Amino acid sequence: MLQRLKGGELLSVAIVGAGIVGCATALALALDGHQVTLFDPDAPGAGTSSGNAGGIVTGSVTPTATPEVLRALPFYLFDKSSPAVLRLRHSLKVLPWLFRFARAGLPNEVDRIAAALHPILSGSLTAHGALAAHAGAQAMITQEGWLKVFASEQAFTATAQDRRLMDRFGVNYAILDHKAVTDLEPNLNPDLCAVGFYQPDCGFVRNPKGLAQAYFDAAARFGAIHLRQRVGGVARRSEGGVAVHADGVTHRFDRLVVAAGAWSASLVKQLGDRVSLDTERGYHISFGPQTAGLLRGPLVLPGMSMVLSPMHDGLRLVSGDELAGLAAPPNYNRIRALIPAARRAVPALHDISFRSEWMGFRPSTPDSLPVIGPSPQGNDVIYAFGHGHLGLTLSAITAQMVADTVAARVLSVDPAPYLISRF
Repeated sequence: MLQRLKGGELLSVAIVGAGIVGCATALALALDGHQVTLFDPDAPGAGTSSGNAGGIVTGSVTPTATPEVLRALPFYLFDKSSPAVLRLRHSLKVLPWLFRFARAGLPNEVDRIAAALHPILSGSLTAHGALAAHAGAQAMITQEGWLKVFASEQAFTATAQDRRLMDRFGVNYAILDHKAVTDLEPNLNPDLCAVGFYQPDCGFVRNPKGLAQAYFDAAARFGAIHLRQRVGGVARRSEGGVAVHADGVTHRFDRLVVAAGAWSASLVKQLGDRVSLDTERGYHISFGPQTAGLLRGPLVLPGMSMVLSPMHDGLRLVSGDELAGLAAPPNYNRIRALIPAARRAVPALHDISFRSEWMGFRPSTPDSLPVIGPSPQGNDVIYAFGHGHLGLTLSAITAQMVADTVAARVLSVDPAPYLISRF
């Protein structure tokens, strides 16, 4: 039988956003005995959380902005065939974010950010294990590791920065030769397998939407409820607590957790705080259930700008960083153009057509660090968003940090690097 964790005062808590972060947070708070209400018009995990590559990448200490990325940025942003692209209509709006991004890519900043990422990354799989145990979802998280494959020794030299930072923080990895790579992934084209860069301690979730649902279902067994309403406004109440305005109804709570992903910035503004947040839109193509067994685990092909991942609904091709905001329609041309490369990487895909395509919104800060912790205006509002490419990875440890904050417990990591006051 599930046991509630010890906590402090029992409170009513609203969570805006039913992605993997919101659902994990709902479970962590419900386990502490709080009365939790989750707001989202969609089902748990149905948004961006449903479309990733499934990795719990515990060693991903290298931030998105690095000196190498900054040197390549003009090519990335203005070449329509590049892995990252800036849509012209969004260019003026994103300039302040890009300025901060460039500053985050300076060498001393890269080291500082990596030092801040390491504590939450290194605890991420353990935190998922604890939540999954309460949710009866242990079997949904496996440990196939995270494998990057390079077609030549020269291409592998691009990992020098990653290896430097991993060595600094004691991240476990192995460099694999051609035979070791093909033994691990026998369906991979051997011509592409000169060197493998393998992180064995990473977790893997074949059905991220299913894990989000499992976390919320467990929270519901402790009394959490999901209101499928769209939140239009939030505010602090003069008499204390917060008000959530959703679908014409005002709800009152003791605490509010903003976990609305890419939609969090407008709520932050309403609450009197400021944040630098933009949307790295990502895409995937699924090749259908019959392809799910073609790879053992997630596979990164940096030379082809893609990840191939064996998800519950088939092999998934994941790619793209598109700065285009929340309103622009999706453009599937670039990811469709990667299908021949995917077929070259996994020859068994040669005669298989893709079954579905998807676009989602990664909520990204310019410094690659999530926003976790209380508002400077008061502890009645707690932020839990901005996880960028690491939403699934960091969702459970974020939930733990939010629950500890609500209960006024000492956090397991120094919260300072993640506070919204850095903006």
